[in-house]
Amino acid sequence: MRIVLTGATGLLGRNLLFEILKRNLNHLDSLELFVLGRNNKEVTISQRIQRILSGDGYLYIGIDPESQKAKEINSSIKCISMNLDHHKLNMDPQDYEILKSKPIDVFFHVAACTDFRDTPNVVEMLKVINVEGTRHILELIDTLDVKELCFTGTAYSCGKTYGKIRTDYINLAQEFRNPYERSKLEAELLVREYSKKSGLKCKYFRPSTIAGRLMEKPHGAVNKFDVFYSWAAFFLYLKTKQLNKIDYETPTKIDLRICYSMNSGLNIVPSDYAAKIMYEVHLNGTPEETYYLVNEKETPHHMYIPVMLNTIKVTGVDRVAEIPKDMNHLEKIYYKTVGKIFT
Repeated sequence: MRIVLTGATGLLGRNLLFEILKRNLNHLDSLELFVLGRNNKEVTISQRIQRILSGDGYLYIGIDPESQKAKEINSSIKCISMNLDHHKLNMDPQDYEILKSKPIDVFFHVAACTDFRDTPNVVEMLKVINVEGTRHILELIDTLDVKELCFTGTAYSCGKTYGKIRTDYINLAQEFRNPYERSKLEAELLVREYSKKSGLKCKYFRPSTIAGRLMEKPHGAVNKFDVFYSWAAFFLYLKTKQLNKIDYETPTKIDLRICYSMNSGLNIVPSDYAAKIMYEVHLNGTPEETYYLVNEKETPHHMYIPVMLNTIKVTGVDRVAEIPKDMNHLEKIYYKTVGKIFT
């Protein structure tokens, strides 16, 4: 089996990487897993993947990092450097020829920029990575023999739409909460247009808010403070400034009023659950095209917000129903930054 995966350094992508390896553990000799990713100034994509596997990947897969199976995994993974913001992905011609040499069973395009801010540089980055990057991936696929493409969008590409959302719902003219939502829908439309024109079999996955693991160890594992975790990181930052050190254990009071509804919440989905569903859908060859990877019930704000604050031992934060008009210094900073995004 030949599989191509982008976005393996992200939260969902790395869990999909681990799940593919775990499911193919007994026949790694017949697996060719191509990981397409970016080299950075310090390490190559190959070194990044090795760090990810050593960090928590082998624990997810359930093997000893020093075992023979770990060596077989390293042999089955082929890392290829590419940049989504470059024409032809800035890929080495030799790597391209390796990809082109045989048919590819499934191409998972997971890589994306997830940033909810609306500053000009972020908006440009969303366009370059999410939209034009997807266009470049499709240009690559057009030159390969790919049997199936699995594209990862977002459940929030429905924007500010209410009521029952059908799996085939697409409306680029709707109002969006942020540029990220629009960019992901624009990217999905590129894939749908290409699929219609080329006849390529495609699956579309629309996850909601991705969180740490629920089933595979270590539970709760994430690779960075992203999405709603970045909200908690703001308070950790304030605590660090107050204590002059990173300290998760010392209780620290921060006088700040945060605005959120007691009647709503976030739809949160564990990253390992989403990865398992994506791979299972591919294996079973189910006829449906679009899948919402969502939770049946939302997680109330009033449940997870105190949990996060308690985890980093921050006290003094009060919930209010409306954004305060008489803000103190910290509140002014909050509502200009994470409060602007998450309120």
